[in-house]
Amino acid sequence: MKQSSNQAVRFVVFADTKKYLTNFMANKVAVDFIAGGFAGFCSVMANNPVDVIKTKMQQKDAMGKTFKSTAAEIYATRGMMGYYSGVVPRLSRVVLDAALTFSIFHSLKRNVAEYLAKK
Repeated sequence: MKQSSNQAVRFVVFADTKKYLTNFMANKVAVDFIAGGFAGFCSVMANNPVDVIKTKMQQKDAMGKTFKSTAAEIYATRGMMGYYSGVVPRLSRVVLDAALTFSIFHSLKRNVAEYLAKK
């Protein structure tokens, strides 16, 4: 997936999760933080298999192999979980990053809108 595709996935998941959570939580910053973190989680889980295959293709021993043959090799040697190697460190980084980004952005957006409405 391209970076812009990841951002689109994050935004759609964020918007849907935020809409759902507002039924249960009144704190908007907390809703944005949780929805952003979940969006980051979904993004990593959807993108990690492609990233693992790409990384494996870049290693010296796999140079010249196709995407399909590299994916088949990973599956043959490590099964489905092979596509999720290295997912925990990536999750810890991306989930926190997305949670903070969405919560800070939407908090600033609300504050600016309030400020402009008072003018």
